[in-house]
Amino acid sequence: MYTWIKIENTEDFDQLVDAIGQEYNPKKVANTIKSDISAAVRRVLIEHNYADKDYRSTYYNFYSKKGRRYRSSCVRLHFFHEDVEFDDRLYQLSDVNKPFSQNAHVDERFGELYFGYMVLRPTGVGTIGRTVLSPDIRNNARGLTICADHKVHLLGYKMNVRGFPSMDQHNDISVCAHAACWSILRHYSECYTMHREFLVHDITLMAQHRDPGGLLPSRGLELSHVERVFQEAGTYPIRVARKGESAKKDPEFYRQLTAYIESGIPVFAANHGRFHAFAVVGCNRQSPSAKPPKNERHSWDELQSMIVIDDHYLPYQSISANGSKPKSPYDVEDIDAFIVPLPEKVHYPADAVDILASSLRRLPPMIALPEEKDTVVRYFITTGSAYRRFVRDYLSEFDPELVKVAMTLPFAQFLWIVEYATSNEWAESHITARAIIDATASVHEPMPLWLFHGRDRALVFNRRVADLSAGGLKQLALKGMQDTALSRMDQNLRTIENK
Repeated sequence: MYTWIKIENTEDFDQLVDAIGQEYNPKKVANTIKSDISAAVRRVLIEHNYADKDYRSTYYNFYSKKGRRYRSSCVRLHFFHEDVEFDDRLYQLSDVNKPFSQNAHVDERFGELYFGYMVLRPTGVGTIGRTVLSPDIRNNARGLTICADHKVHLLGYKMNVRGFPSMDQHNDISVCAHAACWSILRHYSECYTMHREFLVHDITLMAQHRDPGGLLPSRGLELSHVERVFQEAGTYPIRVARKGESAKKDPEFYRQLTAYIESGIPVFAANHGRFHAFAVVGCNRQSPSAKPPKNERHSWDELQSMIVIDDHYLPYQSISANGSKPKSPYDVEDIDAFIVPLPEKVHYPADAVDILASSLRRLPPMIALPEEKDTVVRYFITTGSAYRRFVRDYLSEFDPELVKVAMTLPFAQFLWIVEYATSNEWAESHITARAIIDATASVHEPMPLWLFHGRDRALVFNRRVADLSAGGLKQLALKGMQDTALSRMDQNLRTIENK
């Protein structure tokens, strides 16, 4: 059964109260949608009796054993643009700008007109289940975010929504830490074929060496349990704890956090002061300051906010950074520990890159870098293939000899990229120089570089030779790049385009 709702103003979402049962808590859901979803959403299709695999995993292992009777099926809400119509006789969706007959199968235009879905669980409280929404329709969402394509099958149509998965905690079978782990692992399973899909109940089992059952899941998780979840899921988690009580006392902690987010790797973040956990999935850079800089800065210092998946809110909630206003329910500076689930082949951590990025200024022969007090440093993980694709896309910015080096160096799968820019270049998304580090290197290696180049010189490192003086280092004089504006490499995150 399907119900079609037209939305002319926000109050029309109250139609949900009469369209679905009270066990789905429709009034609270309607109020959440009214406050957090933009006016771009003008049509809602309610899919009744939806079999949601995540809810079913908890239903058969938890809710079906309780004295109260719970439904085994869910409701799924689909959000559309006003150009979509629904024929309740043929159960057919159409674009009002095209005849029905042209929409019998997959319609590419639905990619622009479909904004995602929200599953509602019949649990009375914490009813918002598996949800994937486009960040473009989230009120007050700004900046860059991690996303993946999620396939949606509906009425014989196959549609895509690009977003990050989220859900409310169940309160009894799972809490905020479980929800954050689930969001990150579901993103991984959509992005990478090597990662299998884990359901909510799987997460509760993975956190312990035995089946916790009973009340234990509702008591929350320790960071050691979260590490265990990510290990069981086939990732290689690193835990980073803040040193000191404030951001000013440990700026390296927030630089590392920013580096992993800009790498396109979602991070599990903990706020022990609030006994809360969430996933960090994006960031928003602030407008360049008119004040002249006084010392070297990092991309963390240029952030206005970060984007989180928090089970208390709809996805893409912004939390302020670096004292920015308006203040959010909590700030980035309230994060005091995080866990990053890395791929197997990343052995060189962000804290080592942070140290190396500063020391490269003293590497002879020197690459021309900006004056230290006017430098913005940014570093992130990418793959060798992604770097080569970037070089191919911006071919005109590179000396052919440098292109040859980039295409022929025997890169490992993962690389750290370090970019140096002046304040003016940063504002224009340009850089002065770029270093490429082997992400599979040992932290004990004195020089884990593949390549370091500016506009007039490049240093090429032969990682098969341990001694740089014995053929391990080659210099290139670059031609035609002195007056070139080198583009910043922004490929891991998606820009939010508010609708």
